[in-house]
Amino acid sequence: MGRAGPAGPTDDESARFAAIVEHRLGLTFGPTDRARLTQVLLQRTTARQAPTVSGYLDSLERSGEELSALAGALTVGETYFLRQAEQFSVLTRTVLTDRLARPDRPEGAGPRLLSAGCASGEEPYSLAITMRDNGYPNAQIIGLDVNPQALAKARAGRYTSWSMRAVPPAVQRRWFDQEDGHFLVKPSLRESVEFRPQNLAAADPAFWQPRFDAIFCRNVLMYFAPAAMAQVVQRLADALLPGGYLFLGSAETLRGVTDDFELCETDGCFYYRLSDSPRSATVRVVPRGLPARRPSGPDRESFGQVLELLRAERFAAALGVIELIDVPAVPPRSLWDTEVMLVRAMLLAHAGDLSGAGRDAHRLLGRGGAVAADAHGVLATCREADSDERGALLHWNAAVDADPGFALGHLHLGRLTRFGGDQNTSDRCYERAAQLLTSESERRVLLFGGGFDREALLSVCRTISRAGRS
Repeated sequence: MGRAGPAGPTDDESARFAAIVEHRLGLTFGPTDRARLTQVLLQRTTARQAPTVSGYLDSLERSGEELSALAGALTVGETYFLRQAEQFSVLTRTVLTDRLARPDRPEGAGPRLLSAGCASGEEPYSLAITMRDNGYPNAQIIGLDVNPQALAKARAGRYTSWSMRAVPPAVQRRWFDQEDGHFLVKPSLRESVEFRPQNLAAADPAFWQPRFDAIFCRNVLMYFAPAAMAQVVQRLADALLPGGYLFLGSAETLRGVTDDFELCETDGCFYYRLSDSPRSATVRVVPRGLPARRPSGPDRESFGQVLELLRAERFAAALGVIELIDVPAVPPRSLWDTEVMLVRAMLLAHAGDLSGAGRDAHRLLGRGGAVAADAHGVLATCREADSDERGALLHWNAAVDADPGFALGHLHLGRLTRFGGDQNTSDRCYERAAQLLTSESERRVLLFGGGFDREALLSVCRTISRAGRS
């Protein structure tokens, strides 16, 4: 008979594990992640053949090797080539034009780019493709990740058709060979990217020196605890040359994290530029009050049509009508502007324009309270549409933190935690949603109710919460 595995972790051991992960990797996990953390803790304890969970945790506090393996089990590395293509376009048309024209730039120096949190390599190879196809063959590109298994896959350069779903056929033929149903990065392109193991949450002054023109760190910061996020952002700032650029994921923002960067926008694509004389990181206080602005009669009528089309789930038609309404640019200046922008963001998400939906949501985040909760609801919808359930959970958690009375926020947390196998947390979320749904606004039911009316949602919540108590 084989040796019996270790007993399941106690609550104290699970809490200790979460604390070690946050301290060593900077990753934060809330109550809705409890089942997943417990599963990973038991899997790693067994894989390391530790006799007890406590013994494994003792070794984890000392072992850098195990930390790297653990990162692979805890982080989601799903990505694909040329994701958010508008950012690559802005990189070549705007960012590098500015960077290469600076008077302090050494003559003949090519672009230097960093992909921080590169997972299995699709992003740095996308940067390499973009550089080669736009006349920058001497670009230097480095990909960093803490997960050694992901880096091994990146160096091998072997991908499935799913990773290639946004790559035009001509680009596929130019930069990839096909073998046994897989796509292989051609050697000339593979050799132009350097991959390095690097924990973004760990100090490494020798590496984080000003050398890069632009850094891509997309869908990475959202997983860090606030203190660790601020430290990572400071390291990214340290690694940029003066006036360098930072690209984040569509659901990420530097608002309230640092004042060292200026927000830039080109053709609806948002990104950040490091100030030439950076200030120390401070929390930005954003006023939450909104002045009144009365909509015009035609705008009010058009918005009514939008809501009716939304109820009928005619999203494309609703989006066409809402574009006729006059909405000022960022930030929204009134309750009316905020309402229209929120509805437009959800319509864009339904239409598959996740970048556009994310941009509108970010414009609303600074308002705090119920408005920020709604914005996080939009971003959660975008993350789930992009197959990032972990990101969706983070945003729904942020939504109910911003507005604890957000019934549909609790409902979606219940739904996602149930899919993740954490039935106890799911039952509590559904029960809380059932308590709050009777007072939920009609607008929220329309935007976040998935096409169900209040009574249907209440019935689902009460049925599940009753089953959990039985």
